[in-house]
Amino acid sequence: MSSVKDILAVASQHDNPVYKQQIEEATLWPEIQQIIVNNINSAPRSLQKTIGPSELGTDCVHCLAAKLAGWKQNKSAAWLPFIGTCVHEHFERLFSELANVKGLDYKVVTRGPAFPRFATEKRVEVATLNALPEPMHVHGSIDLVDYEHHATVDWKIVGSTSLRNAKANGPSQQYRVQASLYGIGLENEGVKVEKNCIYFLPRTSMNLNDMYAWEAPFDRELGEWALWRAQWILQILGLMEINYQGTAMRDAWISKLPRSESHCFDCSTWPDSGLAAEFNNGERVEVEDGLMILADLIPATFDREKYRKSNQPVLKPED
Repeated sequence: MSSVKDILAVASQHDNPVYKQQIEEATLWPEIQQIIVNNINSAPRSLQKTIGPSELGTDCVHCLAAKLAGWKQNKSAAWLPFIGTCVHEHFERLFSELANVKGLDYKVVTRGPAFPRFATEKRVEVATLNALPEPMHVHGSIDLVDYEHHATVDWKIVGSTSLRNAKANGPSQQYRVQASLYGIGLENEGVKVEKNCIYFLPRTSMNLNDMYAWEAPFDRELGEWALWRAQWILQILGLMEINYQGTAMRDAWISKLPRSESHCFDCSTWPDSGLAAEFNNGERVEVEDGLMILADLIPATFDREKYRKSNQPVLKPED
């Protein structure tokens, strides 16, 4: 929020004739802006089309199904996530160099040769989901792995509202599922995982002490649930494509799925939002009542007791 001094300073400049003479139309900015936008949109995170660990935990069943179906999103250049990407890149360099600069202080010494304590942007294969027309591979990159403490670390660069919410309620289901899936990916490689860490770093604060650190024991079951839910949705989508000979009924069904009860930033980016491209080529498809019963069987949130009753195993990556 602007202070009284800031407001008065702007007001005084507004009446300053010298200041008015210095104002010119911004003719260089459009080209420079486009260079920046093109760079943001060409970043690996922006180009990712298949679903990853960061999306599988959403409580928006509609968005999850749309992503699994391969719908195209209409997104503008994501400036706030880009700020986060810049912080991630700096931390990647910082922690990658520690073992070289500090020597054994940041290396894990076991019976074998010493190796770096930290790994940055560690890529892991989490699972393979059965889908049409081909299997869907779930993989991602962990911001930081601490091999000494058997922990994964995820940086979240957030605004003041998200930071307050995290301090009051802890990480969202989506963030906790993401951390769990990273742990599963490491365990698939035979790496021991004991702890998941999510660090909320303030985007607008002058002091890093305003951050919120969340650390919890690795909860594999949470990630397994997210994989089971995604597989269940994929099976429904595949059967609809086969039985209704195309994607029209499938897409109409997805458009009627429940949205998140909290604010969802992605719902307005899909073709059925009314803000994006025309949905289903303008074709109106009536969804059968029987198909909507299936929607009630897709959980938006994790219920450990119900999941254990279903006794669904985690899906392993293909060899």
